[in-house]
Amino acid sequence: MRKILQLIFFLFLVGISANAQQKNVVGRDIGQLKDLKIGGRIIDQITGEPLVGATITVRELTQTEITSTNGTFNLVLDRAEYTLEIRYVGYETVLYPFVAVGDGRISLTMIQEDFTLDDVVIYGRDPEKNIRSTDMGAISISMNTLRELPPFLGEVDIIRSIATLPGVSQVGEASSGLNVRGGGADQNLIMFAGAPIYNPSHLFGLFTAFNPDVVNDFTLYKAIIPTKYGGRGSSILDITPKSGSLTNWGGDLMVGTVSGKIGFNGPVIKDKVSAKVGVRGSYINWLLGSLNNADLRTSQANFNDVNGILYGEINDNHNVTYSFYRSYDDFALASDTTISWTNMSHTLSYQGRFSEKFSVNAIGFSTLYDFTIFNQSGINNFDLNSGIIDNGLRLNFTYALSERNRITFGGDTKNLTINPGELIPGVVNGESTILPQLVQSEYARESGLYLQHELELGEKFGFSYGMRYDMYQYYGPRTVREYAPNLPLNAGNVIGERTYGDGELIQSYDGWGPRASIRYSIDSRTSIKGGYNKMYQFIHLISNTATIAPTDIWKLSDRFLKPQIVDQYSLGIYKNFRGNIFETSVEVYYKDIQNVVEYKDGAKLLLQNNLETEIIPGEGRAYGVEVYAKKNLGRITGWASYTYSRTFRRVITPFEEEIINDGEWYPANFDKPHDLTLIGNYKMASNVSLSATFSYSTGRPVTFPEAKFDFAGNSLAFFRNRNLQRIPDFHRLDLSLNFQLKGKGKFYDGDWTFAVMNVYGRKNPFSIFFADQPGSPPQAYRLAILGVPLPTLSYSMKF
Repeated sequence: MRKILQLIFFLFLVGISANAQQKNVVGRDIGQLKDLKIGGRIIDQITGEPLVGATITVRELTQTEITSTNGTFNLVLDRAEYTLEIRYVGYETVLYPFVAVGDGRISLTMIQEDFTLDDVVIYGRDPEKNIRSTDMGAISISMNTLRELPPFLGEVDIIRSIATLPGVSQVGEASSGLNVRGGGADQNLIMFAGAPIYNPSHLFGLFTAFNPDVVNDFTLYKAIIPTKYGGRGSSILDITPKSGSLTNWGGDLMVGTVSGKIGFNGPVIKDKVSAKVGVRGSYINWLLGSLNNADLRTSQANFNDVNGILYGEINDNHNVTYSFYRSYDDFALASDTTISWTNMSHTLSYQGRFSEKFSVNAIGFSTLYDFTIFNQSGINNFDLNSGIIDNGLRLNFTYALSERNRITFGGDTKNLTINPGELIPGVVNGESTILPQLVQSEYARESGLYLQHELELGEKFGFSYGMRYDMYQYYGPRTVREYAPNLPLNAGNVIGERTYGDGELIQSYDGWGPRASIRYSIDSRTSIKGGYNKMYQFIHLISNTATIAPTDIWKLSDRFLKPQIVDQYSLGIYKNFRGNIFETSVEVYYKDIQNVVEYKDGAKLLLQNNLETEIIPGEGRAYGVEVYAKKNLGRITGWASYTYSRTFRRVITPFEEEIINDGEWYPANFDKPHDLTLIGNYKMASNVSLSATFSYSTGRPVTFPEAKFDFAGNSLAFFRNRNLQRIPDFHRLDLSLNFQLKGKGKFYDGDWTFAVMNVYGRKNPFSIFFADQPGSPPQAYRLAILGVPLPTLSYSMKF
């Protein structure tokens, strides 16, 4: 703690020193001239919803502010005449002249633009932010931008849209997880309204479990992650919900091919408290029940999600938001076994601005993830349950010494409880052939303290550096095995057990995580950035599949499984062209990863009380080059992203039977060297647009059998080395046509979207599996999730 306080004091003195040097030409402090406080809010003229992330520029000062989560902004100005220029993607630019004579508040409305893009230049953010900021690998996208992409099964999909960005990939068409810069799917922290979400998928990954109509925007951090975030090794995905209107009630409706949604929002107390509710659900079960195939009629594939957001203003500078989220799935395909899973979260946040320099953000959250497998075969009925509970607090302080000198500091803590699995036998005719099983629950506390300093020195240099101190405690109640020293961890080498009481410390870990980046601007349109990032991860996903499945279990670091430690180095060059119409970047990175989880041959992962006997710690490394080019304006917009990346694992232990691939480096399950995405959007008319997305990637690694042999009357496959073969390459084209019908007063006014996924019917393999054929080697079969063109039609409207 003493070292932390010394570090905070040192950085504070550096900030004060830099601030004291910022004087104007006549020797007066700039801050002394600015004595008028101007606050305001930007809202949609039709719906009254706040516009988060709108850009407010004071033309006379070239000063720029971004609206906060409730659409508000704050300015400190001299007494003079000014013109505000307000921009937001998809909306007409607003020019607002006014005279500042005293403190005051402004309320401005914006209306969606009419696509006259040949003559009007519209930006949804600071057009030079990618050049002037010290951020590396931080990408923010608004929902208005996503709505221009071809929808997936009728609606835009957040997770799949992120996978179109450089450095981000998925292992297949039915994958809900993301692989970011060589990291596993468990190395991404996905937060909705500040609460972590552990399985963000519907239908095993065919849908993302976030309703896009209640999402305002999201930011993906994949390079230099701010120190306020911790707990994951590769990336942070921070999703911000949208609050309701404080002035009038409205809503939205969408009806698609397989799902629909409806939402309402409006003032509970006018100008003080607003509410927003969104409900989404599928009607796949109704469609299956109408089919002639008996197996499909008895199948089910149901999902739904609900969001509720309550926003209240204490005054202009203080507000409170409560957010509720729940998603539910149940799935059974021509089977007597049903798999269901649920995410649920509650978040309460407070935002306060105590002066133009000092602000506070506090968040408390509670998250539940649970999955259940029901078997109703009539012979071996059972229920298998597993889940995780995550409760935490986060406190963040920001002190702006000046517009170019800011310090952020704070801390967070959370308690984790994991139920790895419980098998409950079903009773048939008064008895059961299955024995009950209960895996010991796990308990831990994860905390962190952090400080970050952002400083710009003139127009050329910008710095962002800081430190995070992570602390982790794994505690009882739990019974832990003790193994003979210098021998493999297996049941045959157990020499005893130790029982820990409730709250008794079993194992602790801690570590310092420095993070820093520097920006050098060659000119106003070109900059070079470099940075270093260190992350600790104390929770691990235990899975024998290449993608996240609801039956995967989470495992906490303990005496045998150490936390993952990731060191990342990044370097990039950023260049804008033709007045910021085009923005481009090239980034390179290298990662070292310690204590990645690998599995012994034949590992048993389900209902395992002693997972240390089935897993092996390994090391990883990843490197790559990311190329990105985007066109922001005009009738044709879009972007192209290409990534060349490699991801390897290596396992070397003192015990020969645990070494994988003779101790050599081998590709990870999600290693895909080449990944290309092309996205285009063409405004054919003021109310018609055509969008296209083309994706290509190298096939992911798999392990093929090299021979087979007979044992005890059974034919068994023989596998020698892991991940030395690949499935065929992936490529797919999606198209969509969007019509906007407005102002006619008819029931069909709104947005009509016709889309075709997989236009040329590519049978992209999700996996390769093998079946035995007598007298011949095992035969390979390709499993394709989407092997034909799939048309969808959706209709949406606001009211």
